Amino acid sequence: MPKETIKKIVTFIGKLLGILGLLFIFYTLSKEYTWESFSDKFTSLLPLLPFLFIANILSILLGIYAWHIMLQNYASKQFSVITSYYYFSKTEIAKYLPGNIFHFIGRQALASKVGISQIQMGKISLLFSLLLLAATVLASTLFSIFTQGIPSYIIWLMVLGSIITIIAILLTYKSFPLSTKLQMNLLLILSVSLQGIMLASILLYQQNLFEVGLFLQCTSIYIISWLIGFITPGASGGLGVREGTFVVIVNFLHLPIASEMIIFSVLLVRLINILTDMLLYLSTFMLESRINTPL
Repeated sequence: MPKETIKKIVTFIGKLLGILGLLFIFYTLSKEYTWESFSDKFTSLLPLLPFLFIANILSILLGIYAWHIMLQNYASKQFSVITSYYYFSKTEIAKYLPGNIFHFIGRQALASKVGISQIQMGKISLLFSLLLLAATVLASTLFSIFTQGIPSYIIWLMVLGSIITIIAILLTYKSFPLSTKLQMNLLLILSVSLQGIMLASILLYQQNLFEVGLFLQCTSIYIISWLIGFITPGASGGLGVREGTFVVIVNFLHLPIASEMIIFSVLLVRLINILTDMLLYLSTFMLESRINTPL
């Protein structure tokens, strides 16, 4: 079968999974909530929203700084982190376009401006993706180890995956300094961990009871869900896939969380993600005077 045909099939499956995930989420939501009860639930969480937005912005900034470190390693001239912030935030919103790759394509425009070849810029995008995948595996494993309720065989598989991930980090991009790769990976681990912490915080806030074990479980599961949404071809920004995966895993593990809380939480995290990406995109217009050639 031709590679192009395989690519189209895989992309179609990714889009289908995203659509089915969204349909499942909204179907469950319609069963659990009326518009009035949904509004009441949202209002009850208003005190938590500042923390969620700050955590999400910090998560993105950590990712941007990791990307900036990669760029500096290849660039022929030094430039400020503001420039990296500008191009990252300007293009990140494109991940919601069909295909889940257009934010990487947009960042190719930065290459010529900082003395990076198009091939090198492609390598940077690939390395960033690989380290982000590694960060999700390592972060979810760390959170799962310190909790109970997750079957031991799953934890051992995650530990094995982490070992393989660490070996892969050591063996890939050998020309890239190991210490720098580890630094970037640590930044990305913190970045994806904040996404899981946001979701877990929303869930436990609704329960009015903080259980450390449940908090760690939810954090670990959402990080895994984030990973699956990230790698699914055709799922724009992991839309639908990430949320559906989290619901499926939580139900599989029979966690003591009401289904309406789960559905509301994944939707709220997604809403915060989208709003934050939009705010960062809008902020780039204030920086255009400081950037030589805006997009």
